[in-house]
Amino acid sequence: MNHRLNGNGTSRFGVDIVRCAGDLNATRMVQIKSRFNRLMNQNRRFFLMDMSEARHADLAGLGILIDRLQKIRSRKGDIRLFNINPEVSHILSLVGLNQVIATFSNEEEARRSFQFA
Repeated sequence: MNHRLNGNGTSRFGVDIVRCAGDLNATRMVQIKSRFNRLMNQNRRFFLMDMSEARHADLAGLGILIDRLQKIRSRKGDIRLFNINPEVSHILSLVGLNQVIATFSNEEEARRSFQFA
């Protein structure tokens, strides 16, 4: 199956990519939360979050991510993370989020996970 993206970052399977342009902290996540809200208002429910630029995560940022995850899951959707830096992956593991949110090494793996979900 073809998973090519159209101009607005979505595929024909309804998966949106949200990029974390820097560390996963409260300031960044407030911006990302607004993006999630706009997309959810358009009835979007399936998200891939590109973490390639995040070198660190703090508890405030993770708290906002969990809040959005719960909201999206309440609408029968999900968030999957990909391109995670080892330090961020370690932080997710320390706080137990690796048991709550699916992580993938690259975009294609993350995208395929929705196909089989």
